[in-house]
Amino acid sequence: MNGPNRLFVVGNAVSDLTLMVERAPHAGESILADHMQRAPGGKGLNQAVAAHRAGAAVVFQATIGDDGEGSDIAGRLAAERMYELRLTRHALPTDLSVLTVARSGENAIITTAGCTRALSATTLVAQVADITAADTLLMQGNLSLECSRAVIDHARAAGAKVMVNAAPWCWPDTSALALCEGVVANEGEICAIAGVDDPELGAAQLLAQGPRWVIVTLGARGALVARGDERLHLPAAAVVPVDTSGAGDVFCGVLAALYTRAVPFLHAIECAQHAAAITVGRPGTFSAIPSADEIRHVIRTTTGRAAAHNTTNDVLVWTGSFNQGN
Repeated sequence: MNGPNRLFVVGNAVSDLTLMVERAPHAGESILADHMQRAPGGKGLNQAVAAHRAGAAVVFQATIGDDGEGSDIAGRLAAERMYELRLTRHALPTDLSVLTVARSGENAIITTAGCTRALSATTLVAQVADITAADTLLMQGNLSLECSRAVIDHARAAGAKVMVNAAPWCWPDTSALALCEGVVANEGEICAIAGVDDPELGAAQLLAQGPRWVIVTLGARGALVARGDERLHLPAAAVVPVDTSGAGDVFCGVLAALYTRAVPFLHAIECAQHAAAITVGRPGTFSAIPSADEIRHVIRTTTGRAAAHNTTNDVLVWTGSFNQGN
């Protein structure tokens, strides 16, 4: 097939309802929100938009409802002018995410998945039937394990690289992750996946199952990369958090875009960190995703400094500066 190396993003597209609050409520407590915002959202949608703005030829597949919210999402995505949109309309309400964001910037998210999971594994595979060895697949945890495995198996059989952002972690086993080129998870997710309390141990255990690399995002403490026998700790640069919602999605989207474009791995991570830092410093989720110009500036000005080997504890310490959202 002639054309660019494509990035297939198969995931969810939802309507986000964000509530800005003084602090997270306690169990059984009712509190008043300071502000409310509606926008397109969903991990799949956010990552597809970030990847597109980072220069990838994105093919985005998601299921939306045959309702006003679905029409709004379709319109907003059409305005992005991605390489290809494959939106399926279903006679169900478009999925909804409710986000509470405290003034500290920390967030909590609840998402429905009835519409996202309405399609069968056979239908989903048919919608990515044209993926090739030149392409990359990016998925998240919103689809069922059965559907995710079916899409991943098809992509792998075609020779495509596969990346999974293991969020939300709700699969009964790690069989899909074992088939991936790479996995991105936050600290809580990697510990839940591996059944341990130590994220570095969790990353090592997952790595042993098959992926070539695992990245664990650690919020203000940066990120950990496990690749072969290497363990790279990537410190976070100082940033005043306004809203951490979506920062991890921007990280994954930009990383996947640059990975698809064969940008050197560590340089791609650094660029993804800087793009995520922009998001952390802004309110909102969709509205906080950096523009194409901003991401181009990040890529142009991020130099990709060398890692220094620490022979004392066999840990590679990245000497550049990073920001990472959850």
